[in-house]
Amino acid sequence: MTDLIKNRLNKNFKKQTHYLTLVFNDFFILALIFLFGALMFWYAQNIKKWPNNLWFYKPLLALIWTTTLGIGHFATLFNRADEHFLFNQDSEMKDYFKPLYLHNMILPVVLIILITGILLPFATMRAGFSIGGLIFIMIGLIASKNLQFKLIVRSFYFNKHDYYNTWLFLGINFIVLYLSFLGHYPNPLIYTTLAIAGGIGVDYLPRGKIFDWYKALDYEERRVDLLNNFYSMFTDVADKKVHISRRKYLDFLIKKDNQTPNTYIYQRVLLRDPEYSNLLIRMIIFALLLIACLQDARWAIASGALIIFLTLYQLIPLGTVYEHNMMYHVMPIPFKSRGQALRKVLQKGMLLEWGLVSLALIIFSPQKLEAFEGVLLLLALTFLLLYFYLPSKIEQLFKKVRY
Repeated sequence: MTDLIKNRLNKNFKKQTHYLTLVFNDFFILALIFLFGALMFWYAQNIKKWPNNLWFYKPLLALIWTTTLGIGHFATLFNRADEHFLFNQDSEMKDYFKPLYLHNMILPVVLIILITGILLPFATMRAGFSIGGLIFIMIGLIASKNLQFKLIVRSFYFNKHDYYNTWLFLGINFIVLYLSFLGHYPNPLIYTTLAIAGGIGVDYLPRGKIFDWYKALDYEERRVDLLNNFYSMFTDVADKKVHISRRKYLDFLIKKDNQTPNTYIYQRVLLRDPEYSNLLIRMIIFALLLIACLQDARWAIASGALIIFLTLYQLIPLGTVYEHNMMYHVMPIPFKSRGQALRKVLQKGMLLEWGLVSLALIIFSPQKLEAFEGVLLLLALTFLLLYFYLPSKIEQLFKKVRY
């Protein structure tokens, strides 16, 4: 079992190194440096103006640290075939998980130290924390992450009680962390002591003897899908599985009356296919964050225009989703109007992005007059893209389709 987990760790290390090299390329690293530098410059300039010890400082810090604690899943490195070839190795699973604890703690520890370092000026200058208190918080967060991983592993066995629930664990962590901040001065030592005691006490909880392979494999598949979804934002992932799910809260956006079949199916693809819906959401969120960090209206307008163009460019292939589906061609659907239907669907998505980007410009830009002018410029650019650039690209798209 020890040799098995060593081989899987080496294989996983090579795979993650391959994808991380593609993700963190020269251009992305350069963009991160500029974005992080702009954020830190804004942070350094504005922290001097903030008042001391406002009521929401401590719950805000507790929320940020708890959110950091929620990043990072326990990688079991299981394969679907393990339920057949390792089903009689329940007594050996403890040895299998031993090297994984250290492996899975690397990313959370780095994030905890990084986030605490970023929050250090605000916590010490404005929230009343000491350097020693922040050190105890880091130790407590690392101990809580270790406790979280132990509870996850315990939940993989058939027990009388389910030992782990993500939202319950994070909610209790937030409450305990915030309560340890109350008083005349913050006392994070309470939180750290409880976290370490919890990590020790969980080892004495009763653990079932039979391993629940179905639960463990489902957990690992969800973790791998989440990781592959992140990598797919930057490169093609060979073993990525696409799960199309219904989002009931978006059903009101799909009008079933007075529309063509092509318009209906393109709307469904945009709202339910994670490749395109997540792309639109990611680009909007990235635009909002970038505009919030840039304090110059001209740079914000230029960035917004670039993001709108890149979003439209990446959404155009949505029209080919059903082109190689035999049933799509068997159904009595008018193919001549599909370009017009695709254009209508993409227009709605792009106008939504333009509206949110414009709202962010008005809210976050210090130069309000230039921001309003930028909104009009972005509207003109969006109009040109949707009514001149988009029709020609859609025509070229369908000409390239081969059946």
